[in-house]
Amino acid sequence: MGVFYCPFCRLTTFAGRRHLYSASHQRRLREALGRLQAKVQLARKMVKNAVVVKYEAGEHDQVFWCLCCKQDVKRHLSHGNLTVLHGGLLQHMASLEHKKEANKFWWENKAEAKLKQEFLISPEDYERFKSSLVKALDAYEEREDEVIKKMASHIREVEQSRQEMVQAVLEVCFPRMHLSSIQQMTDCFHKPPELLSMPILCTDFYIETTDYLLLVTCSFTSHWGDFDV
Repeated sequence: MGVFYCPFCRLTTFAGRRHLYSASHQRRLREALGRLQAKVQLARKMVKNAVVVKYEAGEHDQVFWCLCCKQDVKRHLSHGNLTVLHGGLLQHMASLEHKKEANKFWWENKAEAKLKQEFLISPEDYERFKSSLVKALDAYEEREDEVIKKMASHIREVEQSRQEMVQAVLEVCFPRMHLSSIQQMTDCFHKPPELLSMPILCTDFYIETTDYLLLVTCSFTSHWGDFDV
């Protein structure tokens, strides 16, 4: 037996390579693999049911530590404003580089052989994932189209409601005047007083509308004095 350094346990021991079979090494190994296995199992659910969502900074930029490859890997795949949930993990676990490093990791750390397949994505499963992804993208586009249609419908309803409010207020303020006469009235309001034959001059006319409020202000000048409506 000689001095042996275990990079996984970050420990120097005089038990030589027998350390790899020790209870402490195997316990740390099982705990670390268990944490990674939970992430892989969650990602496997996406093989037949890929999910595409709108990209969110931070939330979809998460990484995980691959024990075999000793590097951070993106958990999700993002492109533009779209994210494929767990796509990064599945892509990494299906790569030849990961398979090579997994074989090396299992041999170096004497991990349980039958567990290795739990940390690999077969080419067949990855092809299933890609087929599922195509369907998920189509479904996402359909949902987005439906949202756009609903937004357009809402805008039309709001505009119609605003027009009805304007009509109602004008009928109260000017019961004998139709909407088609508003432009003529506003043109008249901006003419010099000496060009008007009207005994009452509207010096200011203002309409302001929002989704919830319509404000009509008219300022008149006559020989009786100034007043607002």
